[in-house]
Formats: sequence, structure tokens, C-alpha cells
Amino acid sequence: MSSLLPIDAATLPPPAASAALRPRILFLIDEMTAITAGGTERQLLQLVSIAQRNGLEPQICVLRGTDWLTPAVAGCNVTHFDIQAIRSRQGLSSLRSLTRWIKSQKFQILQSFFNESNLLAPWIGKAAGVPIILGTRRNLNHATRDGLHGLAGYLQSISNLLVDGIIANSDAVSNYTRDKEWFARNKLCVVYNGVELSQLLPDPGARETMRRTLGIGENDLLVGNISGLRAVKGVDVFVEAAALASKSDPRLKFVLVGDGEMRPNVEAAIEKHGLQRQLHLVGAAEDVRSFLAAMDIAVLCSFAEGFSNSLLEYMAAGLPIIATDVGGNREALGDAGVLIQPNDAVALSNAILALLDPIRRNQFGNSAKTEIHRFDIRNAELRMGEIYWNHLDPRFRGNDNDGHSRATTRESDYAAEK
Repeated sequence: MSSLLPIDAATLPPPAASAALRPRILFLIDEMTAITAGGTERQLLQLVSIAQRNGLEPQICVLRGTDWLTPAVAGCNVTHFDIQAIRSRQGLSSLRSLTRWIKSQKFQILQSFFNESNLLAPWIGKAAGVPIILGTRRNLNHATRDGLHGLAGYLQSISNLLVDGIIANSDAVSNYTRDKEWFARNKLCVVYNGVELSQLLPDPGARETMRRTLGIGENDLLVGNISGLRAVKGVDVFVEAAALASKSDPRLKFVLVGDGEMRPNVEAAIEKHGLQRQLHLVGAAEDVRSFLAAMDIAVLCSFAEGFSNSLLEYMAAGLPIIATDVGGNREALGDAGVLIQPNDAVALSNAILALLDPIRRNQFGNSAKTEIHRFDIRNAELRMGEIYWNHLDPRFRGNDNDGHSRATTRESDYAAEK
């Protein structure tokens, strides 16, 4: 199923003339450690703008711990609830307070993100009288009936009975949700992550400046990886592959952009392999454009993905890409690079060495520039607007001359095509 079928913007209702008639949507999320922590954090802030451009009034509610997220950063009102342990007496009391607050705000849509919010939102939302409950699935690690998450998976499947729809960010995640959570196929839809292409155009000046900062010579080839330093991102595999590849060609240099709990392990591995001069560990970066401009080859070696923002950024920069064949990577990559199996440093090293050929790099880079247009932010904006307005009460919609709703009903078409 493709979530990027052509959508006629004229079928979407215009923003309501009166602010009082603008549907209110609440984005409920567990916590957000930092804007650089992961894709969902950035995508949620992007979704605020998407909701506003589609004539809705968004607000964010965070269950815990996200002091850095202010209305100025989010672009909308932000409410914080300090709910640390849900199964404690204090936690249950806080959930009752959260439910009363949601009811007082009279939201028309409640959309949840991350495990706890996806589990709780259907019950809280219904108790608060919110007419539309939407879940979000963005990775393949959500609670399931398998293994250690069996109980959580069972509880999630019960909560799902109260959900009006679940939005996944790839076909892989949609299929996983359908199979593992036994969720109804006709209530699942896919909206790929979007990127603002105009903001990711390569800057030749930035390339020269960053390469000089990193000490990358004119004849060196820089292999980059933009990832959180977490085990699931396979950053230890990246370091091992760098050690193998650099032995075959001393021109190869490496940069790892990101931070996280694996940083001490990565630093130890760099020292173990003697890569202090070849591999630059630069920490997290909110703006990665200068690093993208400096790269010659881009790598994503995760063990699991939903739909990677880093992969889209690589493509927008016109880089040849090596990615693991997990989650939605195959859907995104198309002809823009090479897919390898996860947790295989030898395969990654060999793929890097194969891209020493400038002709191959140019071919993949040109394909990336073509493929990325499938993920222009405007496609996500139109698709999300369509989903929201299809669910909303008719009093919020515009009507045509025949009295029919102007909101389209393509969701069943998407589900049938799948």
C-alpha cells in the first residue's frame, strides 16, 4: 500500500473562519528527552505545524520530564503532568486529574505517541468525552504479545478496541501493528515522515568548512552516520566496520553524529581499534546540514527502524546510502543505495569499500535526489489533513452545493489497496 497517492488539496476543508470553530487536537506523549533524541520528537513538532496548516488548533500534553519543551519551542500550548509511576497511588490520582483536565479542554481529537500514551489514551480520552482517539506507531518495538511484553501487548490490544484509527509511518510498521496487536486493517493508515526539501539543499560552502573543521583532506572520503548512540542503532557495528574498511583504504574517514547511553561503549571501541584519528565522535546536533554537506557516503546500520528521518535527510542531501534491511528502510531507499543485513560489520565494510567507485556513488546520489520527492513534507501535510477531517464531526467541515461533506473518504481505498 502506498500512502502517497495523489491528493487534491481542494478536497480538504479550509481553516474555519472563527477560532471557536477550529477543531482542537491534543497530542499526548510520554516524555521527550531532547529535540535531538529521536525522530518522534522532531516529527511531533512538525505535526503541530501540519495541524495548524490544516485548520486545527493543536496542543501538546507531556506525561513527564520534558521541561525543555515550552510553547515557544513547540509552536503551541504545552501542558506538563508529572506522572512518574502510573501504578502508584499518586500516579492514579494524577491520571484522574489528567482526565478531568482533558474533559475541561473539550478536544475533538486525541492523538497519542509512545507506549504508555498509546495504552492509556483510549481509556482517558473516552472518559473525558473526546470523540476521536487516534494512536500512532512509529517503530517495531511497541508492546506485543511476544516475549517479555506479553501482558503489555494484551492490554494494548484491549485499549485498541476504543481507538478510531492508528497511523503508522511505514508499511512495515503498519503490518507489524496489524499482526502483533490484532488491529483492524481498515482502521490502519500509513503516512510517511516528511522532510522540508528546501531546508536541506546542499551548501558547498558548508562542505568545505565542516571538512576543514574535522580535518578531512581533499582526497579523503568521509563516511557519516547520524544516529542516537543507542544499542538499537548498531553504532558499535559502525565502529567495527570503520576499523575494517580503513585498513583497506587509508583515505576513508568517519563521523558519528549523535549522543546517548552507548557513548562510553563507542569511545572505548574507538580507542580499542586505534581510530582516534579516523573516526570523529561529535555528539548530538540539532542542525545536521553541515555534516550532510561534508559527507561522501551515508550509513544507517540500525537493528530496527520504523521509518528513519536520518535516511530521508541523507537522500535529500543527494548522498549514496548504505542501510540495513529493517523496518521501512527498503520502502524509503528505492534505488538510492545498498541494503545489507543488520549486525554485520564485514558486510558494512565491504559495502563502504564498494562505494569507493565514484561512478557508483554518483548513480546512487542522483537516485536519492529523485526518490526523496516522494517524501516532501507537503505530501504528509495533505495526508494528515485528510485523516483528521475524515474523522471530524460534520459541523466542523465545509459543505459543497449538494450538501455533501467536502472531506474525502480515501482511507477505505488505502486499506483496500493494502
